[in-house]
Amino acid sequence: MPNASIRGFALLAVAAVITGCAHQPTPAELNLQHCVNTSKAMRAEQNQQVIQESELCLTKNTLPPKIKSTVYLLQSVAYTNLKQYPQAISAREKSIATNPHPEPRAILELSYLYRLNGNPQKALELVQSNLDAGLGENGKGAGFNMPTFYHLGLALYDLGQYREAAEAYSAGLIKQPDYAWAYYQRALAYDRLGDKENARRDLNQFAKRVDPSSVEAQHKAQLAAYQIKLP
Repeated sequence: MPNASIRGFALLAVAAVITGCAHQPTPAELNLQHCVNTSKAMRAEQNQQVIQESELCLTKNTLPPKIKSTVYLLQSVAYTNLKQYPQAISAREKSIATNPHPEPRAILELSYLYRLNGNPQKALELVQSNLDAGLGENGKGAGFNMPTFYHLGLALYDLGQYREAAEAYSAGLIKQPDYAWAYYQRALAYDRLGDKENARRDLNQFAKRVDPSSVEAQHKAQLAAYQIKLP
């Protein structure tokens, strides 16, 4: 999710050029400065300021659809960082609605937000909508890779459909066999199914492949339950 905000910085650069002129800024340029401030605040990880400046950017300017979509995207990321998931969902939906060329990955990111907000059924419906429309991550007809199957598995797991979740991760691993977190999530599904042998196998694969700096306490506890240590 946080990586999504990076896509916004280049699109807001044009506003920075306008407001960076040496002459006394006009009211229109001052209004655009709020858009620049949104980007700066995101870089500085100042989430409340992102929200405040993005609202001013949106209300005080008539923005091209792509720029407007990007501002909503940054707003959604800030709300997510603050764990204000309903607001994050609303901003992300506006970002998708105003983007003239919405990306299939954006639907997966919206699915993620619905899961965080405790609505895995809606999350599943969103992933399924990409599948039904033939919208792979690289555009229509490009095929489905790990992100689609990973988010599908997460939603199915949260719904208690552990067998189907394991199958979704397996489909993703065919596409990207080095993705450590798919092994971890599939291990959780196998564990719920009582399939300790496959859970242990996947946790071993996870331990071999994962970046140790990304492993948190709950992941270490799951490894310890199977007496598996990171290298």
